Amino acid sequence: MIHYDHIWRSPPKDLTLPPNEIHVWRAFLDQPMSLVTWFARQLSADERKRAARFHFAHDQRRFTVSRGLLRILLSGYMSCSPENIQFRYTPYGKPTLAEGTGAMVPVFNLSHSHELVLYAFSSNQEPGIDVELVRPIAEAKQIAERFFSRRENAVLAALAPAEMQKYFFIYWTRKEAYLKARGTGLSIDPQSIDTDLLSDQQVDAQGGDESAQKGAQWFLHDLAPAPGYVGALATQEYDTRVVYWQWTP
Repeated sequence: MIHYDHIWRSPPKDLTLPPNEIHVWRAFLDQPMSLVTWFARQLSADERKRAARFHFAHDQRRFTVSRGLLRILLSGYMSCSPENIQFRYTPYGKPTLAEGTGAMVPVFNLSHSHELVLYAFSSNQEPGIDVELVRPIAEAKQIAERFFSRRENAVLAALAPAEMQKYFFIYWTRKEAYLKARGTGLSIDPQSIDTDLLSDQQVDAQGGDESAQKGAQWFLHDLAPAPGYVGALATQEYDTRVVYWQWTP
């Protein structure tokens, strides 16, 4: 069973990650330029190059703040300097920590949409997290037909347009969180993952691939991280407490 605490609280000065906890952090990316500049100084040369490749200034800022803050949060758990943290990437582009970066190496995942970023940290299991700003998508029906299961499409078709728009993103974030936790990218057919949207908030992700069907359990939980946003957290099945922290400058 997974226990949730939905209050976004100020974090303690000393961060620890007990084996039975996942920490979810919320932060807003619209920060003063002085702080953006400070975050940029925490980045690696490769990350600064990636930020510079964004065409629009707001995309550069969002990337800089989200990656700089990731380093700051990790340094709090690992008791090391943010600029000394080294990342490596899976074949599907998922960032992980290089071995030997610090005494304790957390497992983490992050997602950002427009001005909101969410992070999930664990000491012993792979979390997956996703967030989206709810907004009109002209191709929502076509996207759903391509990526959602038959049952999910049937649920969406029965909803009023405004509700359909919201639940489209609930489905999307659930699938993204699950796939990110698995670390497989789209090598798993998203149509084979049925998140059973309108049942319980805490559900098994059914299907996905052979290993999932043989009993590898994953749980999904809907998040309401800020007005106008939806999100999802995917964790492996066992007694886990999820704690929610609010980052502020």
